[in-house]
Amino acid sequence: MNPEDVRWSEWTRGMERFLRLKTFPVGLKLLSDSDSLSNNPWIRKPPEKLSLCQLITIARTFDWTVGGTAEDLATPGCASILGLSQLPEFVTDGTMRNVVWLEKKEDAALCESVMQRIPFGKYKAFMLAPTAYDPFVPDIVLIYGNPAQMSLMVNAIQYDRFERLVFYSVGESSCSDVIGRCFVDRVPALSIPCYGERRFGHAADDELAIGLPAEDCARILTNLETLYKKGVRYPISNYGAQVNPMPALNAVYNFSELQTKKEP
Repeated sequence: MNPEDVRWSEWTRGMERFLRLKTFPVGLKLLSDSDSLSNNPWIRKPPEKLSLCQLITIARTFDWTVGGTAEDLATPGCASILGLSQLPEFVTDGTMRNVVWLEKKEDAALCESVMQRIPFGKYKAFMLAPTAYDPFVPDIVLIYGNPAQMSLMVNAIQYDRFERLVFYSVGESSCSDVIGRCFVDRVPALSIPCYGERRFGHAADDELAIGLPAEDCARILTNLETLYKKGVRYPISNYGAQVNPMPALNAVYNFSELQTKKEP
């Protein structure tokens, strides 16, 4: 469905109903003109520079609409993920990442080179907001949840359009795996929040993050509802570790009938 035709407030209520999310889904919108920020009365620009993951947390937990330019972000890495700036040489040559995260400078440089970033040059500013209030038509939507919730999300992504899903992790800078890949490749992008996102962005120990292309969001919600009607729901009920599973499996798959059925 065209993202402009989605009622994002209703979509959010549906996602919260089927997945019991603890924090708001967050819409990300990139702007080619930074003047659009000053024309939006709902935008809050933090008084000091923050990381991208901090701003996402403010949107998904404080319920605020935030935005800014490259100058409002704490690191060149944050701005480069959004395509708002290019990286300095001390980052691209591996010097910075080599200090902590990788033993070899050449590995650190390789890590920087494979990160997916939104191409530089087109965009000048960004907005982040809970989708619950129809703040704008997002480019992508970010959702945080536990592994069980994300498992159902994967089921919904695959339900009517199966493919073996592949997800990535560059380790530190998980925003490139979630935001960069989702925005550039227009595919759902699931990853593990990195150390920085947990330290500064307050991602919880049990949280994973996924980016969804806006054009896929209505389809995924429809599939979650279909699975809900089939009994695939969150929280996932426990059947029992020491109970014969066949009655439950037969109720769903008719194993006994299928196994005894003879070919004509």
